[in-house]
Amino acid sequence: MENLFESLNNPDSVFFLLSILVSFLIGFISAWAMWSGQAKRYQREAADWKKKYEDLNLELNALREKLDLKTADLAKAKRELELALEQATTVQAEKLKWQKDLDSSLEETVRLQAASHAYQATIDDLNGQVAGLKSQNEQLALAPVVLGTGSGQDSDKIAALEASNAASLERLTALEAQIATLTTENETLRATSGKEDENMVNLLNSYKDSTNRLGTLEASMDSLMAENEALKAELAALRTAAATEAPSLGAIVDAPILATINPADKEAITSGAISPSDAKNEVLAAIGNTIPTATADQRDDLTEIKGIGSFLEKKLNALGIFTYAQVAALDANLMDKLTTAIEFFPGRIERDDWVGQAQRLAQPQEENKAKPKAKAAKGDDLKIVEGIGPKIELLLHGAGIHSLEDLANTSVERLKEVLNKAGDRYRIHDPSTWPSQARLAADGELGKLKEYQEFLSGGKDPA
Repeated sequence: MENLFESLNNPDSVFFLLSILVSFLIGFISAWAMWSGQAKRYQREAADWKKKYEDLNLELNALREKLDLKTADLAKAKRELELALEQATTVQAEKLKWQKDLDSSLEETVRLQAASHAYQATIDDLNGQVAGLKSQNEQLALAPVVLGTGSGQDSDKIAALEASNAASLERLTALEAQIATLTTENETLRATSGKEDENMVNLLNSYKDSTNRLGTLEASMDSLMAENEALKAELAALRTAAATEAPSLGAIVDAPILATINPADKEAITSGAISPSDAKNEVLAAIGNTIPTATADQRDDLTEIKGIGSFLEKKLNALGIFTYAQVAALDANLMDKLTTAIEFFPGRIERDDWVGQAQRLAQPQEENKAKPKAKAAKGDDLKIVEGIGPKIELLLHGAGIHSLEDLANTSVERLKEVLNKAGDRYRIHDPSTWPSQARLAADGELGKLKEYQEFLSGGKDPA
């Protein structure tokens, strides 16, 4: 040991030890620099993965909306088909009833016509008998004149003829009364037959109307069934495409990020959505011309417009539409382009009257337009980070965080400490994504920042 300590006193030994120490420090610094570079690269890769996930999430929501719409259309078609079937059943029952009544009317008409013919034949026969009796009466009326100068035997014949004449007159009167009765009944039968004919015509018209209605309902039912089958086929195609394309997510999204996606969402995501890039370009070109310009700092709460949710608001913000005044400036052509750009349902913007609602919401703000917004006393505008408002910005300023670079280099634990010291009102905020957002903003990558913020929910990572 003594020899060892003596050797250390040698200048060569001291130089050797110093060389080893310097080499160790150089190696440590090099390793730290390499690790720092890898960490930044991993952060950039994480931002890229989150962007890809956000794109897939947008496609998922679009597919969900389409699926919900198709499901609603299918349910509506089923209800209309059931209603058409019920109406067809009712009309078929009416048709059978009219057919039965028509057959009964035809039978009654035939019976009445036969009875009328029988009455007419009886009347004709009675008229013949009346004519014979009148001729016989005329002959009997002449008989007393011829036999008036005869004997008592002739008187007996005259008395017999007169009695026979009286009987003939009585029978003639009875026959005339019977003829009158039969004529009245025949006229009644004819009137009844006429009414039956009219009823039969009405029944025939009703039968034809029922037949026409049944044909129309059958055609409508066929159309609904065809539409129903088409909707089922389209729905099956969507589900098949979703089931076929979902496995390809592994080639697009990193495994840790893919693991955070809901399995039901994975199944519904497809990679074949058509990009509405042309419509987006036209809407972007209209900003500054037809549509006034606005910045994220001037944004209004577009969810106050009926029909716009947080998902659509983010899509509109991505196109540079932040205020009610911009929505109020849309014309028919731009509404069509915007519908395609945000992949919304055709006609919904007009039906929900976005323009009218935006005009009414913008009116109370007219007097405030001339007032400049308050700026931070110094440093950057930290409110560009989603989740940071004016009061939290002042808290950060008080903690010595004035610029986006300062915020990007501040740990999440430090930010939570600042919020916790401010009280329960601020403790509920989640600053876990603030440094990442600030880094993108400080590096000038505003496009990626906007995409990242669209992925976030109130400044929080939904995953």
